[in-house]
Order: sequence, then structure tokens, then C-alpha cells
Amino acid sequence: MRKLLPVMIFIATVAFSMDYDVHKNLITVESRFIKYEFSTNGHMENVYHQRKLIYSYDSDGFDTPSTPTNYKVWKSGQDVYLQFIYPDYTKTFHFIDGPYYEFTVKLSKKVKMKLPRVWYPSNDRYEDDIFISFSPKKYVSIVKFSGEMENPGIVETESAKVYLGPGKKNLIKGAFPEDYKKIMNLLKDMYGVYDAIFYGLVWFFDYLYKLTGNFGWAIILFTFVVRLALYPLYHAQTKSMINMRKIQKDIEYIRRRYKDPQRQQEELMKLYKEKGVNPMSGCLMMLVQLPIFFMLWGVLRHFQEEFAYGKGFLIWKDLSVGGFKENIVLVLITVVASFYSTLITSQDARSAWQGIMMSIIFPFLFISLPSGLFIYYATNTLIQLAITYYIYKKYKIKGLTLRELLGLSKKA
Repeated sequence: MRKLLPVMIFIATVAFSMDYDVHKNLITVESRFIKYEFSTNGHMENVYHQRKLIYSYDSDGFDTPSTPTNYKVWKSGQDVYLQFIYPDYTKTFHFIDGPYYEFTVKLSKKVKMKLPRVWYPSNDRYEDDIFISFSPKKYVSIVKFSGEMENPGIVETESAKVYLGPGKKNLIKGAFPEDYKKIMNLLKDMYGVYDAIFYGLVWFFDYLYKLTGNFGWAIILFTFVVRLALYPLYHAQTKSMINMRKIQKDIEYIRRRYKDPQRQQEELMKLYKEKGVNPMSGCLMMLVQLPIFFMLWGVLRHFQEEFAYGKGFLIWKDLSVGGFKENIVLVLITVVASFYSTLITSQDARSAWQGIMMSIIFPFLFISLPSGLFIYYATNTLIQLAITYYIYKKYKIKGLTLRELLGLSKKA
């Protein structure tokens, strides 16, 4: 059949409202995250999601029996309308500027119309007035129509509501709140075991958003709750590092005394057993946390469309946009927090400077990330500083002072 479906890549977009363009025989309607291309013959040609082709025409782009004699396209408010004029009826598309990838199709009388597929007919799902096509890469076309379905993908109707975009449950629910349960039942084999866990976090974040009424505060609260839940793991990791630090002089003594690698390893293992230290526990705790943080990062990326159309937060008008201007304040917060965290955990000026250089360079590598993600990153860094300070103070472990870092005094 056709369908080219590359993996979705997250791109920080430049803010603009929905608009249209006409070039030769192609009519383009484009919003923040989606672009529709229509032929002047009255059907949908291509659909791009963040510059990635997710639909291409295969005699299924809202085709109706006859050929239009003319067309009109105009903008009203933030929305765009495209009307095809046929000899005895009209077909009007209303593209809604919002996060839900939704538009409507209205005909001036009942007409047979072919519905769009994003994959092969074997992936068709339909029940009552809902028709769904979805792809293995989790793009989905959902059409709710009036009238009757004569054959799979062909309906005789006067109107239809369409969602064509990524298979994100929160967006599908926003577009079809009343039919959400029915749609999810039809799409049950689209989502796997991982999605059950992932969407638990998605709905939790959505709950925090509804609780706070702002995505910025929801991100901060979400980060606090997650770090609180993961605190036992981080505490165990930090405690292991502290224990290793306490026996560092003994480790260096063994390495100087025993040059034979096998004997050196034997003596080190005796030392670890005697002191009750497991050198691998810190790494193990870090490995356990990594997939969790990647999942949390994915949860926030999942809300990019709603960030774009949501309210601003403090000095940030659009949490879906990144760049130097938008993120420099967050970068500076992250750098300062990382600087003090490095001082707390370092044993000598040399290792401290290495850590500080990394903490300065690393945030700038990701300065183009959307502000919503960077708020999470900065908040997480501040929380980590507070936890590190608390744990090191609890176990009476002293780090470096600023004077010691600059070589103005020696470490006690």
C-alpha cells in the first residue's frame, strides 16, 4: 500500500498560529505540530507530524464521488476553513487550532466518503460510528461520523470529526472525551505492558496539572513527588559513595603496597568485607534510577502539544519553546546548583574542577530543549543539591570550601 512512518523526533518549535498557503495545485494548512496537504481535486494528499510523513494518499483522503469545480480557503480567528465546491454539494474542512490534532468535515448533503488510513486495512478498527486506522509506530486516524458505514473505510455521511496524529491517550481523550472508552477498547492492542506503567505517570501528571491549573507548577510538583519516591535509592547510592570515601586512604595504601594485581584485588576485597562496604552498590542504585528518569523525561515530552497551547508560567509564555533566550535563566540556576553540589561531594580541588566544568558545559548542550523540560531539569538539580547537602551533613562528611577550591587554603 504505502505508508512511510519514521520514529517521532522531538523538536522545539517556533511559535506560530495555524495558517494556510496555496501553491499551484496544492493547498497547505499548517499548525504548531501538524501540516496537512490537500489537492485541488478535493482530497487530502499528505500529512506531516513535526516534519515527518505520517499519511500519504491512497484513494482514501476524504474522497467523494465527483470532482470539485472550485474551492475556497480562509482563516477565521485562529482556525482555518477549506471548502470544496461540487456541482450539487459542498465539502467543508474546519481545522481547529489546538493541541488535539482535530478537524471536522461537513457536507451539504449525505455523500459517500472514503476515510483516511495511516496503515494497511488489516489494522482497521470500527464500531458503530467510530472508524480507526493505526500504525505500528503509533500514529492513528480516528473518525467519528454520522450516517452509516457501507464498507470498511467508506461511509455515507453529512459530517465527521477527525483526529489524525500521534496515538497519545491524553490527546485522544481531549479530542473525544465522550467516546474515549470505546476508542481505547478498539485500540487495546496498540499499547503494550510498558504503556500501562507509562500512562499511569501520564495520568498522574495530568492530575497535578488539573490540581494546580498550570503546567509549570505541575512540572515542579511532579519533580518533587518523584524525587521523594526515589529518595531511598538516592540515599543508598550516596551512603555507598560516602562509605567508599571513608576508606579511600586504606584503598590507596593497598594499591601502593601490593603491585601484583591479583594480590591487590584480594586485599581490597578483604578491606571491603571488613568495613562492610560494597563498591558496586552505588553503581547499581544509579542503574536502577536511570530507566525511571528516562521514563519521567518521556512523560513530560508527552505533553509538548498541551504545553504549547497552555498558559504561560512566570517569565515563560510558551513551555514548548526552547533556546538561549527562553532557557538562560534555567541554565544559570542549574549551573549554580551543580557548582555547590560538586563542592559538597569533592575530596580535592582537581576532581572538583572537573565536575564544575562538566556542570557548566552540560546544561548548555541542551539549551534548545523546550522550557517545560528544562524546568524539570533545573528543579531536579536543585532538589539533588538539597538532598546531597542533607545526607553529607547527616554523616558529617565535609566537602571543599570555595577558598580550598581556589587554592587559597588547604583542606583540613
